[in-house]
Amino acid sequence: MIRKFRRSDLEEILRIEEKAFPKSPYDELIFLHYASAYPDNFIVYEEGEGKGTNKIVGYIIFYPEGHIVSIAVHPAYRRRGIGTELVTEVLKVTKGKASVEVRASNEVAKAFYKHSGFSLRTIIPKYYGDEDALVMVRTGMNSKNT
Repeated sequence: MIRKFRRSDLEEILRIEEKAFPKSPYDELIFLHYASAYPDNFIVYEEGEGKGTNKIVGYIIFYPEGHIVSIAVHPAYRRRGIGTELVTEVLKVTKGKASVEVRASNEVAKAFYKHSGFSLRTIIPKYYGDEDALVMVRTGMNSKNT
């Protein structure tokens, strides 16, 4: 189930972040900032049947115009369509327009965004300090997987 972030989700979000980005995870303050500044644009994917068994297995944060700040899915839940559902939720809000920076070496992310209708716009040299970023964009409703 997709829903807006709640403060009680923070601990699970931090665990996902550590697993997804072990070299440079966001800290608690960054997540709280986005939750406060963009409460409608911090979405989580909750897995489970209710009755206290639900857990957060993914999240996405985006700016109102569609720039994806961060997306992560717990490694044990990848390749199940959760990332696609999260991006699709963003595209519903932004009328199919979105952008994201991706590490040049991140072949999985590049393939994921390409499959989701994104294309390469430009390259930002040394964006990550040690590595270039590819700026990938999706221009609207006519793109794949709206």
